Amino acid sequence: MLGGCNERQDYTHFNLNIAMEFLNALNVQGRVISALTLRETRARYGNSKLGFFWALFEPFAHVVVFIGIFSALDRATPLGDSMGLFILTGIIPWLLYSNIVSNVMSGLSTNKALLGYPQVMPIDITISRVALEFSTLFLVMLFFLAIAHYMGIRIRIDSFLEMMKPTGLIILFGTGIGLINAAIIPHYPSYSSIFNAFSRPLYFISGIFFTANFLSPEVFDFVDFNPLIHLIEWFRSGFYPSFESDLYDPEYAVFICVGIFTLGLLVERLSSKKARQV
Repeated sequence: MLGGCNERQDYTHFNLNIAMEFLNALNVQGRVISALTLRETRARYGNSKLGFFWALFEPFAHVVVFIGIFSALDRATPLGDSMGLFILTGIIPWLLYSNIVSNVMSGLSTNKALLGYPQVMPIDITISRVALEFSTLFLVMLFFLAIAHYMGIRIRIDSFLEMMKPTGLIILFGTGIGLINAAIIPHYPSYSSIFNAFSRPLYFISGIFFTANFLSPEVFDFVDFNPLIHLIEWFRSGFYPSFESDLYDPEYAVFICVGIFTLGLLVERLSSKKARQV
């Protein structure tokens, strides 16, 4: 009887020790990621106001260019009353994807020295860069919405949750692509240029300045493989109360984004030991 009680106490004590070790490890990694994010923020924005200016100027430049093109072609905004808002709801998701890919790709190569610290893992560097990119573009989006409201443009967001769902998937997709690329580039340095060249057409077929409803069935079948057009359509369906797209496929977007992210994590895990040795 006493033996059984002692065994249960030992088992409970063992489980508590495991739980405490896990929580301590989680706490350490949380502090590491916070420190890395702060370091990335200071490196990007701390020494100059130019970094903050560029974070605002980049989406603004895209919006202005497309407003000019649409005005020259005498085209009305596909959704809502503001062409600027329409372009903004396409360019912010696109920049989130492309900036995450770019920053995750270069994360390990520009932070090799940090991997000498036993507490710092390659995935910590990735998480810190993704967190900074999301935070920056989230604030940029809020800034431009505030400016639009100040200018008298009517803004009524249909569902913030429906906007965050594709946003989360874009983060997974961009992170996965970035991790895969980061593992390939050390072995094939020219791959970075090849990837960038093949990625440029995505800008024009991801729905930044159009909706899928405006495409003919033949054209949509051509761009349907691109998960970004589904994600941007989904994002806009959450932003605009009057917009309901029958063409975007959430299940396809989830499958591709989660699959690419999982593959990226596997590749990162396999290459992390080599990254520490380089």
